[in-house]
Amino acid sequence: MPELDSTFYIIVGGSFLAAVCNAAFSAGGALIILAVTSVVLPVSAIVPIHSTLLIGSTSTRAAFFWRDIDWRIARPFLVGSVIAVAIGSRIYVELPETIIATAISIVMLIAIWIPEIGWRPKLRNPWAIVGFIHSLLSTLFAYGALFHAVILHTGLNKRQIVGTMAASLTGMSLLKISGYALNGFDYGPYLQIIVASIVAALLGTWVGKMVIDRISESVFRTVFKALVTITAVRLLYVGIFGSS
Repeated sequence: MPELDSTFYIIVGGSFLAAVCNAAFSAGGALIILAVTSVVLPVSAIVPIHSTLLIGSTSTRAAFFWRDIDWRIARPFLVGSVIAVAIGSRIYVELPETIIATAISIVMLIAIWIPEIGWRPKLRNPWAIVGFIHSLLSTLFAYGALFHAVILHTGLNKRQIVGTMAASLTGMSLLKISGYALNGFDYGPYLQIIVASIVAALLGTWVGKMVIDRISESVFRTVFKALVTITAVRLLYVGIFGSS
């Protein structure tokens, strides 16, 4: 078990802030986790640890917003995730991070800023495809991004967006953790940080839940777009210049 050094406090603190941000806006938390882990963890551990640090936030959000979950979206999303994680967890270490970062940022910017009408393929079950693409990118580079952008173009209100994303991403994270473990990643040395981060995420989600009802729909969607756009621009910078 690691000692309670600066790494421990930075990651646990980042998990709390990520949970507040995710509960309030359903976006931004993954970027916070990526930022703090990229500074204090070995590169080989950043992607596998990412899901464990977020699962405390997503699972508590799913519990708090359980009645708002739209299972017509969450269920097919998770079907796509199963296939994507099975593929991605085996090959994620082989792909250049710059390529993945550039691809994610382009997908995010197109999806978040394209007009709402007529932009999405009229498929019978698009959420399974969204789940596959998002989960594959998330498994390969920690942050899938696509789901965050696409769900904004549905008719869901802010509580439904938060709850549906939470349920979907919790299931995806459990699949990713299992996939990395089966492919040889050892979570043992990080268990203390993981447990403390889950507790911090529980507290952060509670704070975020109090914040969300004080935010109007228009402000919520504006902040949501801003956070997704900031994340995309950062990833595009990484893809072009090869530095984080």
